[in-house]
Amino acid sequence: MTDAFDRWIEWAKKPPGERPGLPSEIHATLRSLPREDRADRQKVNAAVEHRAELSRTRRTAWVYLNDYESGKQRNVGDQEWVKVFASAEAADRWFDKHDPEGVAWEYEIEGGQRQTSVWIYLADENSRAIGDTSWARLFASKQAADKWLQHNAPNDGGGL
Repeated sequence: MTDAFDRWIEWAKKPPGERPGLPSEIHATLRSLPREDRADRQKVNAAVEHRAELSRTRRTAWVYLNDYESGKQRNVGDQEWVKVFASAEAADRWFDKHDPEGVAWEYEIEGGQRQTSVWIYLADENSRAIGDTSWARLFASKQAADKWLQHNAPNDGGGL
């Protein structure tokens, strides 16, 4: 039986343009792993299973950075600057209608299951590195975000 690691290796060995589809949950998980861990079958499979468990328990959300409108850059706080989706399917439905070339990235939600709103912390409000897992932290509630900020966030820089 083919596992996530085998699918990753098969995908990685093919040249771009000839690669079979790699499910987004595997690709996103691998991008979050240190490069040296991507060659370790146990670490890859464990990480993919962990992400699947987070998704099943509503502890992830998909984030799309809607950075530009008519050539003008949007900023943190602009109503359309970022979109958060409950699932990859919800993001795909929105992309089909509004931005067929758009991409959303899956992020873990800290502090519990996804609620009707999600709090986002950015270490650097000027960064546009949305595909980097350290770009943002998502929280299930303002209380979870405040608790994390008290222990982890620097006094300067990003914000909620």
